Amino acid sequence: MSYRKTPPWLAAVAVACFATACSSTSGTEPAAPSTTSAAARSSSASEERNKALVLRLYSEAFNKDKTDVVKELVATDYMQHDKSVPGGADGQIKQFKDVKAKIPGAVATVKHVAADGDLVAVHWHASATPKNEATGQAKADLFRVDNGKLVEHWGITQTVPAKTASGNSLFSDVYRYPNGEPTLSEEQEEKNRKFAVDAYRKLSDGDASVIDKSWDPRYYQHNPAAASGTAPLKRFFQQNTRSSPSPSGAAGGGTRFGNTLADGDLVWVFSSDYVVVDLFRVVDGKIIEHWDVVADGQ
Repeated sequence: MSYRKTPPWLAAVAVACFATACSSTSGTEPAAPSTTSAAARSSSASEERNKALVLRLYSEAFNKDKTDVVKELVATDYMQHDKSVPGGADGQIKQFKDVKAKIPGAVATVKHVAADGDLVAVHWHASATPKNEATGQAKADLFRVDNGKLVEHWGITQTVPAKTASGNSLFSDVYRYPNGEPTLSEEQEEKNRKFAVDAYRKLSDGDASVIDKSWDPRYYQHNPAAASGTAPLKRFFQQNTRSSPSPSGAAGGGTRFGNTLADGDLVWVFSSDYVVVDLFRVVDGKIIEHWDVVADGQ
C-alpha cells in the first residue's frame, strides 16, 4: 500500500476543520510526507508486528507507568515533532507525564489503530473517566517504525467538547455491518485508500458533485460542529468555498496532504499544512463515516 502525495486542496480544509483555519499553536509540526518507496512497504505480517509494538505504549507505558517499556521500544535517535519535549525515550516519557499532569488519573483508551508500511496511526481518548466520551482529550499519534523500534513521532491533541452537533461522540463507531465486519485484503485496503484520498481531493478542489458520487447519504459524522448526512456536508462546503482564507504558505493557495494510510475499512489522511488528521470509513465503495482530530488553536 504505497503513499501518494496529492495536489493542493481547498484552503478551508472543508471536511476536516469545520472552523476558520489559522497557523498551528499546538507545538506539533504537521505530519510530513513519507519517503518510503512502494517496493519497501512492509508485508501485512510486519504491519501487525508494528501495530502490536506501538499499542504497548498505551497499555503498558501510559496505563501502567512502565517507563522502561518506552526505553525498550524507542530508538536512540527517535525524532519527536512535539516542540515541547526533547527527542528520544525521555521526550516520549515526558509527553505522557504532561498528559497526566493536565488530566489527573488519565487512562489511555485506543479507539482506532492502523498499520500501513512503516507507519502506525493511533486514535485514542485520554480521560480520567473513559466511559464518558465527552471528557478529556481526543488524540492522534503517528509513528514510524524501523527494525522493531520507534524512530519518529507526530501527535495531535484536541480538547473534547461537552456535546456535538450530530450527537455522536468523537470516538464512537456508529456504522454496523448487517452481516459482521469483513476482513479486507491488502489490495482492497489500497483501493479504499486511493478512492477516499481522491474523493477528498476532488471535494477540496471545488467539485461538490463528488459528494453524491462518493459519500453514502447516511454519512455518520463525529466532528463536533457537523451534523450527520450529506446535506449538511454540502451546505458547509458551499459556505466555506465562499468565505475561508487560504492557508499560509501553501503552494497554489491550497492545503496539501501528508501521509495517508489504510487499514481495514478505515483510511487516514494527515494534512501537511495543518495539524489535522481525518479518518474515513469506506463501505461498498462509499464514504460512510468520518472522524477527525483537529489540534487545539486551529
